[in-house]
Amino acid sequence: MTKKEIIEIAKKQLALDFNCNVTDFNNNKNIFNTNTLIDGRRIYRNDGCFFKLLAINGIAVFSADEKILPWLNEKFQGCDGEWIFDYQELKSIDKKLMEFGHEISGTPHYYLPNPELPKAESKFAVKWFEKDEIFQFKGDKRFGEALAFSEIYPDILAVVAMDGDKIMGMAGASEDSKTMWQIGIDVIPEYRGRGVATNLVSLLKDEILGRGKVPFYGTAESHNFSKQVAFNSGFFPFWAEAASRKCR
Repeated sequence: MTKKEIIEIAKKQLALDFNCNVTDFNNNKNIFNTNTLIDGRRIYRNDGCFFKLLAINGIAVFSADEKILPWLNEKFQGCDGEWIFDYQELKSIDKKLMEFGHEISGTPHYYLPNPELPKAESKFAVKWFEKDEIFQFKGDKRFGEALAFSEIYPDILAVVAMDGDKIMGMAGASEDSKTMWQIGIDVIPEYRGRGVATNLVSLLKDEILGRGKVPFYGTAESHNFSKQVAFNSGFFPFWAEAASRKCR
């Protein structure tokens, strides 16, 4: 799978997620549409939420309820999508959302893999776990980032680094769509700083690509350690999202 093919697969998935066409991403114009639930979309807890926002390829895609769409269109039609996640822009959106009883719940940033890099070699003893084998870790609070145990985006593959019979860390992948699997990572505190996260994420990334799926990695803008793991593991930034929830 080439880098170009990976990007096209990601764009097709995001077009399903945000109710638009792949070609829209190349028109240099922000997009405004209703948050329609399309078959094949990634489904998370905020599915069908009042407001969603995608930043990709220099544009912003607003997918929201019809009640707020006119305001979004008027305010952001000429906005530079590269800066839509600037605090002042998000603050104005959040203020408007509150008029409808909603608020922004998160602003994750996502990364795609560069398949042109050499494949990773294991630096530690590792064990692999397929879908059904992963359930043995259910309830283990050490792996809350690596494993989701969700019915709508099930854990599909995991790899752990071992120090004798002790687990040093785990990278897990969830089947978020038919084409894209999301990677999460946890390292036991006493083993941090040894390159465990980068090695496990790299190994899992390569294995997922070998199975014909596109791995992706998500984190928060302020989580510099997690972002560094993404870079060191051969990922590059590609898109950012925001979604709303009812005010608490």
